[in-house]
Amino acid sequence: MSIPPAQIVMLKKASATGLPLIFLPLHRSHVDYIAVTFTLCNNSIRSPLVAAGENLRIPIFGWILRGLGAFFIKRRMDPESGKRDKLYRALLHTYMTQCIEAGHYFEFFIEGGRTRTGKPCMPKGGLLSVFVDAYLSGTLQDALLVPVSVNYERLVEGSFVREQTGESKQPESFRSAISGIWAALTRHYGTVRVDFNQPFSLNELVRSFQNKMRNTMGSLHVSPSTTSLYGTDVVVEEQRQLVDCIARHILYDCSRSTAVMSTNALAFLLLNVYRDGVKLVDLALALDKLREELYSSGKDTGFTGESIDVIEHAVKMLGPGLVLKERSSDCVVIKPVTMLPNVIELAYYSNTLLPHFVLEGIVGSTIHYLSRQDPSQRVSCDKLLDTCADLCEILQFEFLFTKTCQNLNDALFETVDKMATSEILISVQDTKMSSKRNVGCPRNLDIIDDDDDFYRPPCTIYKILKDHPKLVLYSRLLMPIIDTYTITAQALYTLVGTQKPERDFVNYVLTQIKRFFEKGVISCGESVSTDSVRNCLKLFEKWSVLEVLNQSNIKICYLNSNYDSELNLEPVVERIQCFQFSSNNE
Repeated sequence: MSIPPAQIVMLKKASATGLPLIFLPLHRSHVDYIAVTFTLCNNSIRSPLVAAGENLRIPIFGWILRGLGAFFIKRRMDPESGKRDKLYRALLHTYMTQCIEAGHYFEFFIEGGRTRTGKPCMPKGGLLSVFVDAYLSGTLQDALLVPVSVNYERLVEGSFVREQTGESKQPESFRSAISGIWAALTRHYGTVRVDFNQPFSLNELVRSFQNKMRNTMGSLHVSPSTTSLYGTDVVVEEQRQLVDCIARHILYDCSRSTAVMSTNALAFLLLNVYRDGVKLVDLALALDKLREELYSSGKDTGFTGESIDVIEHAVKMLGPGLVLKERSSDCVVIKPVTMLPNVIELAYYSNTLLPHFVLEGIVGSTIHYLSRQDPSQRVSCDKLLDTCADLCEILQFEFLFTKTCQNLNDALFETVDKMATSEILISVQDTKMSSKRNVGCPRNLDIIDDDDDFYRPPCTIYKILKDHPKLVLYSRLLMPIIDTYTITAQALYTLVGTQKPERDFVNYVLTQIKRFFEKGVISCGESVSTDSVRNCLKLFEKWSVLEVLNQSNIKICYLNSNYDSELNLEPVVERIQCFQFSSNNE
């Protein structure tokens, strides 16, 4: 297990303040509990109470967890749809408040459950809301929120391929828990890296976001979590949004601080650059460049040494089921296994790097789309930024593009500017007109702006260097997700005049994705992703295209009356489909 020493010093200073510490890790494995608690105990820092899912309250293993400080919470707060279990919510809220007053430290996962894709899930504000409520009511004077990320060279529990292909989640059992622990103790899973970020004062975060919300009451647009634990009362929207803003801020920091492991870097390069295989020496040069880029942007890595040695180690860790190593007379060739279902597991490791490059991916995908529209391969900065904002709205349930306190438009402009500096885009014309206009929050994204007036410099016309190696990489990064969204959008036509259980609709989409992959219509098998299909359905619900009704705890999907025809659905489908990396054009 690896922990940067400076972070331990930082935690000891935080502990010495006497304030409660609330640890908020990203959730990848059941070993996360052990990794965080072991690190704290090993460094004489008080271990926290850990919120664990009720699915882990199993014989013997559950008793052990409880002895280590775990308390169990229900995954489903309300057993019946539409009816709040007020008693359970009030008991859990009171229990946690009493523990806060007693000065206990806490640990819970800001995403709720484990990520099934390798990239962070959207945050859930339920448990965090208890601490915010305690602060606002005066029960808690302050606390330190500590973002934590844990990363593994290889997951102990294995992959989530079965769930991503549409199969039901297998419930935890004593046997599976013991098997996982035994495997962790007896097999080689490589390095486990734990990173603790700079703690945030709850007092300062609340006051900061409250001030921003007062100044921008009309421009705060977020999708708050629906799992609030504010006792039994109805919560005012401002308070709900406050919790969600803090949760997003924490999750973004966790994501950015996640160390890149050797297996992440190898999978990222193979799937996004060398999908058909590459010589080992060329792959080592590419890894050198990737490491330089990560270091220059402040991203840490969980590995050291010569790149060839790192690759050899990562190939061994991932195994022949995910990466092939072939020897010929004059060289060694490394190839990713791109057949289903293996490629889904390989993509899990690659996706750890995706949030780091997501803005480049947004700009790259947008440039690819716009370059198909204009044979001259030229695009205005204004059009590029506006189209990027539209793609960000489409993928709003997949990524947090910025911290809540940052402006997305500024971040996109900086990304475009970096591409111009790297000569991916060449400035060929500047207009003499400049504009000051409100480009605030593009269509309900989670942005808070200090100043609604955003200065955009003179409009630049860029020439696109379509064959630039970095642009080729950036334009392909989001291709699997965009393919999933496109096929999900096209499947909406099957709901015209009818309705389906959500599970059946999701399985139908997954079947279509597999069929298109087998026929070569799409090129990425990792597009088979239950999580992305469900995130796309959330988007359609937010757009009021899709309605979801709970009937006896079964979700039924049907189209909003305004879209219940093929003609009315066409603009919705085209809005997503236009970004698809069309194989017909390549």
